[in-house]
Amino acid sequence: MINDQRVALEALEQSELRFRTLIEGIPQLVWRAVDSGKWTWSSPQWRDYTGQSEDESLATGWLRAFHPDDREAVQSAWTRANETGTLEFEGRVLHAREGRFRHFRSRAVAVRGDTGSIIEWLGTSTDIDDLVHLQQQQKVLVQELQHRTRNLMAVVHAITTRTIKQSPDLNTFKTGIDDRLRALGRAQGLLSRRDGGLRVAFDTLLREELAAHVSLDDHGNSEQVSTCGPQGIGLQSATVQTLALALHELTTNAIKYGALSESGGHLHVEWDIEPMDENRRLLRVHWRESGVKMPDTNHPPRDGGYGRELIERALPYQLGAQTSFALKADGAHCTIAMAVPFDEIPEEKYHD
Repeated sequence: MINDQRVALEALEQSELRFRTLIEGIPQLVWRAVDSGKWTWSSPQWRDYTGQSEDESLATGWLRAFHPDDREAVQSAWTRANETGTLEFEGRVLHAREGRFRHFRSRAVAVRGDTGSIIEWLGTSTDIDDLVHLQQQQKVLVQELQHRTRNLMAVVHAITTRTIKQSPDLNTFKTGIDDRLRALGRAQGLLSRRDGGLRVAFDTLLREELAAHVSLDDHGNSEQVSTCGPQGIGLQSATVQTLALALHELTTNAIKYGALSESGGHLHVEWDIEPMDENRRLLRVHWRESGVKMPDTNHPPRDGGYGRELIERALPYQLGAQTSFALKADGAHCTIAMAVPFDEIPEEKYHD
């Protein structure tokens, strides 16, 4: 009889040891409670995470590890649990070493006696902070995607409508709309390739458009093209599409009638930056064509059309830019001045 009792006691001790080893080996914070959330035990994980001692976590002491704004909801969950027999809630728990609150999801199951009444709760609290932040980021990305899609459709509609009005026949329309949609596609490609949410830089946008029509070296130059200005000037995403279309119209105009249509012509694009206020800087872009023989009356006019409308009307209206466009004796001269975010310029900031 005594031997049987000793064997049973040893088996119980071994079972308790295995239980504690299992509990202490899982990543969740584990606890036991009675009544309406009065803890009777907390695992070492809880103590290591929150900095509370076991005695401090007992009864309702564990509630002090939760964010003050979440405590009322947590207590309400316990009140409902006694009625439903299930417990689940989310709340922010203090991470003692980091000194900040992280999101946790807590769940517990009821242990019932022979009569069916609840005699104890066994619960775990699981860190879901990374998941919560990922969900928040996803929500922001979806909202941005929806906003950008609406903007993109509006731009496509405007381009299509304006190209139809300019086109005397279907072939002219096809060529015009293809070119403009490709330019828009290049801008969208830059927006989608941003690493870590970085802004699209003006010099990148300019080179992307020029390189689609002429061969450039690593500095954005060629025999007929030279560019000069600080690198890495970030543009607001909402401005990229419209500015890209304006640069496209200037480029194609130069190829058809201007500096890039003649062997002696030259295109020089220069930009600089100056402070406006604590949040914004002013980007000034100077587009200068030279060595151009001005077209005679047999050529299409260079002082009208969609490109000029974009520069003189769309950029000021949509981007708040100040612009000018003029046909000088040696070619087209265009200036665009617009506000950009106050981001730092990298150290290697100029290229020629």
